Amino acid sequence: MAKTSRAQAAARGTKLDADREVTAVAKATEPRSERRARPQSKYERRTGKIFTTVQVVLVVVPVAMIGYVWLAGGGTMDGLREAMAQNPTLTVSFISAMCQPLIAWLLKFVREHYLAGDGGYAAANLIGLICGELMLQNAVGVVGCALVLWRIWRRVNGELTAWKAERRLGGMLADLSGALVVCALGALCAFATWRISMA
Repeated sequence: MAKTSRAQAAARGTKLDADREVTAVAKATEPRSERRARPQSKYERRTGKIFTTVQVVLVVVPVAMIGYVWLAGGGTMDGLREAMAQNPTLTVSFISAMCQPLIAWLLKFVREHYLAGDGGYAAANLIGLICGELMLQNAVGVVGCALVLWRIWRRVNGELTAWKAERRLGGMLADLSGALVVCALGALCAFATWRISMA
């Protein structure tokens, strides 16, 4: 039997062609995008302080709202229930304030991804959180998230586009799941406010 040449074996699709096999492995193990942790410069340390300040303020918002509603109700539980029953707008504002610790918690992950070099994740989530805060009608949250986004925007040049290309639709939705929950809660509050204004 005549010996089979290497070219003939490759043409028949066998695994005897070492070059073809190496090419396939190289494609399978090709890295998607390399991320590098951001150097701890003076700018990044100040950015970290802004993150922390915004998170603390967002956690304080519901405490202040509880105190306000408590005083509006005369400092008693019965008065509190009566005040919320008589003023539905106050109830919506109360629900909006209770969402702020969730947003502060999500900012923790935004900060971690930003420091790890995943600026696309950070920027996209901040944009989503700003949209949610607008629907929640929380000016403090809007200003805080917008300040953080403005602070990191110059450092994430091109990373948002790379994140979209790498993650595709399914990955983007998974990364934005927390911000989407905030937007859903905000949409409910915005709808309730619209219904109250129409009544």
